Amino acid sequence: MTESGLDRIHSSDGQASDPAVPIRRPRKQVSRACDWCRTRRIRCDNGQPCKACLRRHAECTREGVGPDEPRTLPQALREVDRLKSRIEELEHELLARQNLSQSQTSQLFALQTPGHSSTGSASTGLDCLAVSPRSSSALRSAETSTLASPLVTRPHWEGIHIAAARSNQASYYGPSSVFYFVSRIGDYLAKSLQQPFADRNMQPRGASRNMNLSTALEQDSGDADSLSGARPGTSLSRGQEEAFLRLFWEGYHCLMPIIDETEFRRHYASLWQPARQCRKPSALVDIVLALCLQYGHSFIPPDARSSGVIASLTGDATLAGRWHYRRAQSLITSDLESPSITTVQCYIFMSIYLCCATFHNSCHIIIGQAVRTAQIVGLHLEPPSSLPSGERELRKRIWWMLWTMDAKTSAKLGRPFVIDWAQVTVKQPLDDLATASFNGARLGSYGGSLTWLSYSLHLQKLFISMVDIHDCLFVSLGEAMQRKGLQSLYHDPEALESCAVIFATRIPTLTRSWKENVPAALKTPRRAGGEPMSTDRSAADLDELVPAWLSRQRLCLELMYHNVVINLTRTFITFYKHPSTYTPLTERLAATCVDHAIAFTLLMHQALTETDVMGGWSEYFSLQWNAAVTLVGFAMAYPLHQATPRVRQAVPKAIATFDIFGQNFNVSADAATITRDLTSKADLLASQLVGGIEIGGPTDDGESATLELSVNQNNLVRHDPGQQADDVQFSQFMDWAMSVDSYNSYDDLFNVGDKTEQWMLRN
Repeated sequence: MTESGLDRIHSSDGQASDPAVPIRRPRKQVSRACDWCRTRRIRCDNGQPCKACLRRHAECTREGVGPDEPRTLPQALREVDRLKSRIEELEHELLARQNLSQSQTSQLFALQTPGHSSTGSASTGLDCLAVSPRSSSALRSAETSTLASPLVTRPHWEGIHIAAARSNQASYYGPSSVFYFVSRIGDYLAKSLQQPFADRNMQPRGASRNMNLSTALEQDSGDADSLSGARPGTSLSRGQEEAFLRLFWEGYHCLMPIIDETEFRRHYASLWQPARQCRKPSALVDIVLALCLQYGHSFIPPDARSSGVIASLTGDATLAGRWHYRRAQSLITSDLESPSITTVQCYIFMSIYLCCATFHNSCHIIIGQAVRTAQIVGLHLEPPSSLPSGERELRKRIWWMLWTMDAKTSAKLGRPFVIDWAQVTVKQPLDDLATASFNGARLGSYGGSLTWLSYSLHLQKLFISMVDIHDCLFVSLGEAMQRKGLQSLYHDPEALESCAVIFATRIPTLTRSWKENVPAALKTPRRAGGEPMSTDRSAADLDELVPAWLSRQRLCLELMYHNVVINLTRTFITFYKHPSTYTPLTERLAATCVDHAIAFTLLMHQALTETDVMGGWSEYFSLQWNAAVTLVGFAMAYPLHQATPRVRQAVPKAIATFDIFGQNFNVSADAATITRDLTSKADLLASQLVGGIEIGGPTDDGESATLELSVNQNNLVRHDPGQQADDVQFSQFMDWAMSVDSYNSYDDLFNVGDKTEQWMLRN
């Protein structure tokens, strides 16, 4: 070896003289090179286009490979997951179509029996399908399926038929209604406490059983005098009427912008003539006055309530203004053959009056009449361009307010929606400054971008989301019950959990998307950095410097949002105990339900105690009852749960709210009594769970009948209104519970001095 060769290998001290030769980095592999790089055998990459083609500004193609096909292993795995998910969706859809095809086949065979025609009912096919305002594709598929078969039915979860306190006839209430949930509570208490309920007659008495009251028109001396407005003892002076009408503009008008303020004032002034002591009859003015008398009863001085004309017009607080309501109803009925937009306006206000008076069936019927009347005058169609812009927007607002009433009431009672959107073309109204100030409207705007019309627009969007989720939820519940042959989903926790998974994918459109689109100026701010419209239980910052109409809109929108979420998620509160089954999503949705019930209760209580914005009688008392029952029901169903301590802290706030209303409305005091008693039953059940105390007495064979804490399905198989154990016992409980919704008897439900009356445990 030469000297130069040795020098290259060793240095003078025996160490390497040159630095180590760097290891060559392996070339990055690609799944498939593009055609240009493969032909020239140069480096390619997974980009589309690759860097080589990008530099030469040429098209990058791969023979036999589409532009959207995966090129790497992670991409391929993601594509496999996507295809698996799509296959599952198609399998569910195929199963649903098979079930639908079987039901259609049986229906067609029934139609083709002798004496029936297979096409005789084809004209009613569109009426059998209720379509919510969804995407155009869903609408087209619904229309296609409707045309394919004259009878199209969807699997559904049947509710219950019960006779409310105002009626001897049973009425239907669906699973989303508070009546259904109250019935579940009653049956659970009956089975758990093993005690029959007292045989009490809770039927209403006297005039407040219906609207045919002693002060109504049928007891007047004559119809002509009644309609003329000259009935002695019930006529208000012009000053008295105008004082009540002032409550309307910031109490109802800002929430229901369906009349033109300037036109209404002009119409009202024209009803008064110098030679007359009372004004001419007007259905619109009468129903607005009825609302104001009902709403403002708590604002009337106590001395004025017990004497004079005011006393004859108020009486039962929840039916204050009933004589004006009856006269408005008679005026509308006498002119049914030629309805107008004013007729629709009156129907909407009448439904609100009945809702606040808790005539639920009457309210729902009036809404149905209003929908048909609105269709007769063409409000469901886009207004003609020949009309002034302000009048076109008013027509839109009337229709959309009517749709909102239908959606809210139908979901509240668990009944089908009335309006079929397949034949509706009217668009949502505008809320810009020009529209809000049309014809001298006085409420105006706030902060430049927010107007007094913005509330109704976002309320409509809230119920659009609610209807879409409601349909999806109860269709999936019905399909699960049909697929497994169940009478109640609470018998199969896995089926309920599968529906919870579907529901969890839809609810973010309401709790996230809708909420984010609400302007900040329309949200009630929070103290200490709390988030508006959340369930963080932070106190609201009720700014007294903002306009009264805006404060009311903020509170009402947030309260209605919480109420909607309560009604949608309450289905997942289950009284069944299945120790061997894990249903985390069902339990999480149940906790979500009570979190919103707590948020509703805290906000309502704060608004009543710190401001007078929510003063007066309105439907929000019924919504508070809805939240209170949900809280107590959750405490019974989940005595040991992370959310239960929060629930127990919120229940006294609900009772305090009822007590505040109860100062002027006796029915609210009854609600407080019932809530206290239900809370004591929840405490009793919780104490038995913790202490293992026997609650039953000795049986005939000498053994002690105790409450089984590790409850199995057989023991609680009837903790569901669809599987009622004792019809008499169930009826008695429902009469007791629904007295809150009837407001017709103010007798004490229980002896206050004896806390354990009718619930005395056997010795």
